[in-house]
Amino acid sequence: MCPMASWLSLFITALLALAGCSFGSQEQNLGHAIVWRFTTQDSKDFARPGFDDSAWQSVSFGYKWKSSKFAWFRAKVRIPETLEGKPTAGEAVGIRWNAGDGGECFVEGKICVRYDNDHPALIVLTNNARSDLVVPVAIRVFMGADDSEHEAELGQCDLVIIDRKLIKEPFDVSVDITKRLGALPRSFAGMSQGGGLGDYNDEFAKLFRDLGIKWFRMDNLLTNAVKKNEDGTLRYDWTDLDRRLDFMKKIGCELIFCISYMPEPFDAVPDPNRHSYPRDWAEFGELVYQAAKHAIERGTPVKYWEAWNEINTGWMRDPPGWDHLKTYLTLYETCWKAVRRADPSAWIGGPALASGPWNENDPRGPGVNGEKFMRGLMEHCEKTGAPLDFITWHEYFQPHWIMKKEAEQIREYLNDYPKVKAQVKEFAITEWSYAWWHDRAHDNEVGAAWAAASMLRGWMAAGVEKPCWFYARDGCWPPCGDWGMFASNNKPKPVANVCRMFNVIMAPKKVECKGEDDQIASIASIDPDTGRVTVLIINFAERCGSPRKIRLSVKGLVGAGPDNLQCKRYIVDATHSNLWNDESRCDLEWVTDKPSVSGGCLTLQFDMPNNCVTLVEILRKS
Repeated sequence: MCPMASWLSLFITALLALAGCSFGSQEQNLGHAIVWRFTTQDSKDFARPGFDDSAWQSVSFGYKWKSSKFAWFRAKVRIPETLEGKPTAGEAVGIRWNAGDGGECFVEGKICVRYDNDHPALIVLTNNARSDLVVPVAIRVFMGADDSEHEAELGQCDLVIIDRKLIKEPFDVSVDITKRLGALPRSFAGMSQGGGLGDYNDEFAKLFRDLGIKWFRMDNLLTNAVKKNEDGTLRYDWTDLDRRLDFMKKIGCELIFCISYMPEPFDAVPDPNRHSYPRDWAEFGELVYQAAKHAIERGTPVKYWEAWNEINTGWMRDPPGWDHLKTYLTLYETCWKAVRRADPSAWIGGPALASGPWNENDPRGPGVNGEKFMRGLMEHCEKTGAPLDFITWHEYFQPHWIMKKEAEQIREYLNDYPKVKAQVKEFAITEWSYAWWHDRAHDNEVGAAWAAASMLRGWMAAGVEKPCWFYARDGCWPPCGDWGMFASNNKPKPVANVCRMFNVIMAPKKVECKGEDDQIASIASIDPDTGRVTVLIINFAERCGSPRKIRLSVKGLVGAGPDNLQCKRYIVDATHSNLWNDESRCDLEWVTDKPSVSGGCLTLQFDMPNNCVTLVEILRKS
């Protein structure tokens, strides 16, 4: 994981401007005149409309402060007669809001929407405005995911009329189950873990088996594989590797073996805080060979071998006079020869880039020596005949269109290396997640909806075969913005419930599904053996997303009627299947719907708040 703050800052600013959410673009907006009550204390009672906040400080737009954990804003917002010269009567009116690192917004005491500072909120005050309406609003602001103090600003507070088409008119999602489109990719079936796990017991393995996890990428597998004897000689120690291989067997998934890191006895430059190139390349190659051979001999062979981890960031020390790329290519050459010596059928992959396939400051997208390393590895394999079975890189935070563009860019590079292009079988994102830093969005529906949109509109749309979610389980309780799919007590976070939708509940064969705009994305599938139909719909916006009304139609249901169909709707949103909102309701929840059915066509209407993922399941009653 590698921060690129300067590039991201420019990127986010551009996005905000395009979305009409620029902090400085509406200085005369009436929302800036709202007087808010403010405190850095924390209590969920503060969301109640009748709470007495008279002792709190009065602040307004642009207010800056420094505090830890949480802060609160409260106001009674009066709807004006006009906004930007337009009458508000009968319109939907809201506040575009951004403050702190994110937060949760309450209207009339009920949760309305959560947000992240990179994904500002649209707080819907009313769907039918009148000028005498006063709406109580309370906002709990996240001040970072740790206990330290952070600086923050009320950077956006704009009263707006919400686009009627977005919030009041139904959005059509149309499915035709007679138009079959092949197998549905199971792209959310991968995990990634930096370092080892806290335990490898049966209970923990069952969590991932039940999620349908089919591949699990792990790094740091060789770091402790070489130990010193009392006489100073060295020996191999496969204790850690064996635990991990057995854990993969319990899950029933493939291990993607990230060949890393350098055992300290092998470091050419001793430094406990930073790995170096090996003191002897042949000695390191023998370690890799013995690891592959050991896995085979114990009955747990490994198919996927990835050469190192994020070496493009410069973390490994180079031999004198070498640059990072030369070091990596030598490492890659050593690794593939060692692995193939043990198992000629094994797949070899790389370059495990931190971020995208571009160099720094490239207008096409983010990266750290990305093009240099991606093309460098391809050119090396083209010239030497070295294998490259799968291509790997990492990505965090980026919007789905950047993720899709990354895969497309790599395919463009491959066109220049025909021998390599002919042998590359898969793309694998061996780390991806909402953010490379701890962020509260990891704990709630914002990160889950982002993950769903990134998967469907990014990785799946680009044909990426093996994305690997980073990582397995949090190391803290209560939730503190850690990356885990599960909390430290093994309870599912919202992203785990989204993963379950994609992997377990979605039917196996894709069918035609039409229904997409800037916020809404959808996909549908069928089980040909049972007739079970599933439709997954996502409502996620990069900026100021609106609640939406969905009108789903499914045609081709021959012989179906209201008496022989059952319709379930699984939901992940601010209040459903959400450990952050209610620990007792952390498992995937569903409701029963009563659609209309006529002439083999089912129609169902329902509401989707922003940051919502829903899956409609249609079953034939027996």
